[in-house]
Amino acid sequence: MFFNRGLGNIFLTILFLSCSTIFGQSKNLDIEMSEEIKKLLSLKVLVNKDKYENNYYAIQLYNGNYEKAKKIQIEFKNKFPEWESNLSFETPNYKVRVGNFKELIEASRKLDFIRKLYPSAFLLKPNNL
Repeated sequence: MFFNRGLGNIFLTILFLSCSTIFGQSKNLDIEMSEEIKKLLSLKVLVNKDKYENNYYAIQLYNGNYEKAKKIQIEFKNKFPEWESNLSFETPNYKVRVGNFKELIEASRKLDFIRKLYPSAFLLKPNNL
């Protein structure tokens, strides 16, 4: 044998390392897309955004007449100005809903807290809104 085994391993290692840098891939990749594909991607982003934003848990504080609903909403906003609140109408009642929670666990914790002030409050799942 012409090479010592240790010397041969070193030679092969050096050869391998030098070839890997020569034939390696760059980390930048340019992709050309047609305008139609860009438009479709933009529409997909909008659809997903709308779906994501409408998929949340809320807590309903009240369901009944307008005067009391408005009073409860104002009272809640004064106590918790950082919380989102919503007064809506569904025949024949007005509803006061608060919060915009993505996770069930977070919504449940907030519900436990709110029930101390509003004992009849309950959690609405995304499909029930």
